Amino acid sequence: MLNGFRVITSGVVLGAILLSGCGNSAEPDEAQQEKSPVMNENPESNTGETQNAEVIKKGVGDVIQSIKGLETELSAEADPERIQEMGKEMSSVWDSIEKQVEDEYPDWYERIEKNLYPLIGESGNPEKDLEKIKRLSEATKEDLQLFLEEVN
Repeated sequence: MLNGFRVITSGVVLGAILLSGCGNSAEPDEAQQEKSPVMNENPESNTGETQNAEVIKKGVGDVIQSIKGLETELSAEADPERIQEMGKEMSSVWDSIEKQVEDEYPDWYERIEKNLYPLIGESGNPEKDLEKIKRLSEATKEDLQLFLEEVN
């Protein structure tokens, strides 16, 4: 009876050891599974770039629309508060894509911001230089439209 108990106990212990060994061999499979999606992401990275390009194109289009709205305001009433508001909107729209443009198109980023930031700044000045705003808005809009052609 005692020998039977030892055999069963030994069997249980041996089984537990073997099962725990199986558990350890599962870890490389899990690690492999974790690596597999990374390896499979290469085809998806193109999709990600396409999505980034779409986000950038939409954002740039929105900034261009903001500039056109600003130009309309300039040629109409030139309400200083409305101009300031539109400058803030333009800034906000640009901020939403700025980091992506900076990361993916650093040369364009610098070029666009040379006119865009002074435009935003001038639209927020208490005493606005309307001619300067017109020049900056035209230059910024032109840069953005050329940039859109590059992204397409």
